[in-house]
Amino acid sequence: MKRKAALFLAFTIGAGVLLGGFTGLAAEPTQEEPSYGDVASEEEQVKPREVGVEGMFPVYGKDIKDGVYEVTVESSSSMFRVEEARLTVRDGEMQAELTLSGTGYLKLFLGTGAQAAASGEASYIGYVEKDSGKYSYTIPVEALDQPIACAAFSRNREKWYDRSILFEASSLPADAVLVELPDYEALEREAKEKRIAALRAEPGSDAEKTEEIQPMLIEMEDGDYAIEVELSGGTGRTTVNSPAGLLVRDGCAYARIEWSSSSYDYMKIGGQKYLPIQEEGYSTFEIPITAFNEPVEVIADTTAMSTPHEITYQLTFLSEGIMSKNQTPQAAAQRMVYMVFVIIGICAVVSFVSKKRRNAGR
Repeated sequence: MKRKAALFLAFTIGAGVLLGGFTGLAAEPTQEEPSYGDVASEEEQVKPREVGVEGMFPVYGKDIKDGVYEVTVESSSSMFRVEEARLTVRDGEMQAELTLSGTGYLKLFLGTGAQAAASGEASYIGYVEKDSGKYSYTIPVEALDQPIACAAFSRNREKWYDRSILFEASSLPADAVLVELPDYEALEREAKEKRIAALRAEPGSDAEKTEEIQPMLIEMEDGDYAIEVELSGGTGRTTVNSPAGLLVRDGCAYARIEWSSSSYDYMKIGGQKYLPIQEEGYSTFEIPITAFNEPVEVIADTTAMSTPHEITYQLTFLSEGIMSKNQTPQAAAQRMVYMVFVIIGICAVVSFVSKKRRNAGR
């Protein structure tokens, strides 16, 4: 009897150990809550862009009609892109629901990363997952047209990253804003002019002072021509005039690039910076042609939306599309205008002479 009891006890203990082992293997590991005490170093963060433009002033909730509005949000980092924002204004108070382009941030904090790390969970703003799978965050907004410090906690890096955002008052309906906004185009133009003046003052900023970029040699007489050019890259909203001006100087090929925007303050090729050749109108640059019939990478710095930042494009210069200046569509259109004026003038003269003869015969 004792032997049977001992065997039963041993079997029970062994089965328990065995089952416990399998259970332990099958159990899912518990996920620990990340520590919110770490801040990304300056080296770990992408260089931020300035948001806003000099001359803006804060627009508070009392300056806006109560309502719900779609609003544009400017961000200091391409890693923190606000895809959609809905602003709610009620009794002078504002809050916004931000939907980011990705799902990489667990928490937001209104302030710096260092302040976030020193704060507690109660001060953090968590996300709500939308039907699309993207994350949205609801934050209080003190004022529009005013940079707001906003730290974001990275899911993968488990660190706080410093960001700045700005809600643009000009993106609201005109009748929603109860105060007169400044002339943003004038502010941006002044900011661009200051940037270009500062760039010109930099030592070695003038492309003509260096010979770092070697333009292609071309077997054509020196002079002004035109060349078909294709643009790719960027957002696709901006274009360049084609055909572009082709300048042959000492047997070397240069292009006169005119953008469909006046917001570019410099271009770069191979690290060499080129400044606009004119102050007014669309941004126009003279740059060396370093290759024909294959994409040439260029960088253009834009001040559009008041945030200067560099955009990478590719220009392809088509050697089969070289023509004289008077063969371009622009030149043909100009000739057509001249012909129309000449015809109108001839018709006017003929009409005048005929009328005079009829009057003389009466």
